[in-house]
Amino acid sequence: MQLLSPDQFATTLSADRIFLGGFTGEPTAVIEALSRHPRPGAHARITSVFIPGVNTIDVTRVAPNGRFETFFVSGPLRDAFAAKRVDYRPLHYSAIYAEMLTRRNFDLAVLRTSPPRDGRVSLGLAHDFGPALLSAGIPIAAMIDPGTPFVPDGHTISLDRLSALIDGPSPLPTMAPEPIRPAMAEIARFAAALVRDGDSVQTGLGSAPNGVLSALTSHKRLRLFGGMVTDAGLALLDAGAATGVTTGAAVVGPGWTRRLGGETRVRFRPVCDTHSAAAIASVPSLVAINSALEIDLFGQVNGDVLAGRQISGHGGVADYVRGARLSPDGRSVIVLAATGGGGKISRIVATHPPGTPISITRADIDHVVTEFGTAAIRDTDIDTRAERLIAIAAPHVRDVLSNAWDALRRQM
Repeated sequence: MQLLSPDQFATTLSADRIFLGGFTGEPTAVIEALSRHPRPGAHARITSVFIPGVNTIDVTRVAPNGRFETFFVSGPLRDAFAAKRVDYRPLHYSAIYAEMLTRRNFDLAVLRTSPPRDGRVSLGLAHDFGPALLSAGIPIAAMIDPGTPFVPDGHTISLDRLSALIDGPSPLPTMAPEPIRPAMAEIARFAAALVRDGDSVQTGLGSAPNGVLSALTSHKRLRLFGGMVTDAGLALLDAGAATGVTTGAAVVGPGWTRRLGGETRVRFRPVCDTHSAAAIASVPSLVAINSALEIDLFGQVNGDVLAGRQISGHGGVADYVRGARLSPDGRSVIVLAATGGGGKISRIVATHPPGTPISITRADIDHVVTEFGTAAIRDTDIDTRAERLIAIAAPHVRDVLSNAWDALRRQM
């Protein structure tokens, strides 16, 4: 099979219904080439699972008159979303995968892969949705990136199954590291205290979950399980705190990217193995640690809308929060700073404003952590949980929240 340049591929492409790999499977060089040679027709339709903070390309340039289907409204998509050219679908990660297994309306999927070895390519650092597309019989074009490792324990694709090979060396998507501020360090300390030796740990993206991982270096016999892993998680292997990792994707720097080509302690698995209820329930002592934007005194979480603007997506957090409850001795933990806006905005609110979508219901959370402590709210009555959440709010808003709760209770 001829190895095409990205521009050769873009100029000869006839498909209009295209799936583009996301996370660290983003086919960056191909997207840039498609942007140089955009799909002009209004019938062009692009689908992606681009992750906020990781996938930063404005993919709308690929089809200026087309439509875009997404499951996260990342920064580059916001203008097109406001213009109603982006169809945002708030699905659980597990539901996205289940749908991909049965979808037949893609003409082509383009994924970043490793260079071939023994007639096969590896999905490299992102094994999330590729296996579903393969099972659904979707034609696959592989963007071959020499910097993407052929990982020892993950999904591979036979060259015979590929419809195109594209020469696509390009930087792997990553996340810029955020400094761990004092408040985040306190959050990490409180959350790490909820993890016991021998637990399995899942964390989401963000500075707070990364801070928690950095605070676990003195633990023993941990296992990491989840949809993604970062440098902070993999560092637990070197520290002797963790014995193994099961992940859908790795968002890491150059050092770990090179090492993952020979790291047998890291298993890459698709979403059906990392986010399904059955898979999560089979993981003993799973501690799911995820961040949020806001939580109200009922224990309801808003995870993707800020000041009325859609800034993220539903993602996998609800899969893990509920899955942790099904895991033997599992626990779910929500971490968030008590305030935003330089301390002016409380992230613990009496009630969410009307129209705010609820990412996690009040019946699903076990622990909430801020820099002011931990609130254990699993199975508590509504007054107890409100009291405990107020106790970990910023001190200057506690009386306001208490008065608001009293007023709410008089109306109930």
